[in-house]
Amino acid sequence: MKDDLQFLRLWDAYSPLLTAKQREITDLYFNYDLSLGEIAEQKGVSRQSVSDCLSKCRKQLEKYEEKLGFLRTLDELTSRLENGADTNGEQ
Repeated sequence: MKDDLQFLRLWDAYSPLLTAKQREITDLYFNYDLSLGEIAEQKGVSRQSVSDCLSKCRKQLEKYEEKLGFLRTLDELTSRLENGADTNGEQ
């Protein structure tokens, strides 16, 4: 579950960098909650190819974050804002 939430954060940030097919399969799985079998049937491919695609996409999104660091920067800025508001009594 925690991995799924992290994947969704990565997907929200970097999905435009995936191919259209990768975006569609990951969207169906994570946002529409379809099973591997349901996606495979809909796309006319095997369950294994859907599973492989999801695994490949996860690794690809993690690499994007490793290289670009958008979410890491966003988390740091959010933390600074929250800590600044707490210590200064301002928002």
